Amino acid sequence: MAIRKKAKSSVRKARKATRRSPKTTARRKAARKTSRKTRGRRPKRASRPKLRAKPAFAVAAPPAKPIKFMDMDAAPRCRSRIPVEIDVQGRREHGAIADMSASGARIVGVQLDLPPGTPLQIRYASGTSPVLLAAEIVRATEDGFAVKILPR
Repeated sequence: MAIRKKAKSSVRKARKATRRSPKTTARRKAARKTSRKTRGRRPKRASRPKLRAKPAFAVAAPPAKPIKFMDMDAAPRCRSRIPVEIDVQGRREHGAIADMSASGARIVGVQLDLPPGTPLQIRYASGTSPVLLAAEIVRATEDGFAVKILPR
């Protein structure tokens, strides 16, 4: 029986070899190579830009939030509690500087009912000698007022 099976298989091979032309064999080999390369992978498709569906009616933009502007020209402030004397219209008051910058200061401990723009002089001790500043009132606060330091 074993001899018979060998004979059948060799006959089958001979028949298959005679059926295929050289072109067909080359095509099959090329197909096998490409299938081995792409085995387990999905073929790449050309990507298209995704289009969003446009609404049939005009959509109003949400209201813009108010923008908070920072004054970039403002000088940095330094918090302190420096005792000062304030000369306003011939009166002398005592208070303290709560915070100060190169352009202004906030003075607390004194309530002056004066309009903005009123000139005044601020005197405080700095090291060995007193400092005298010319200023004008900018606004009143709960515990005092704010001043703008005038150039000399």
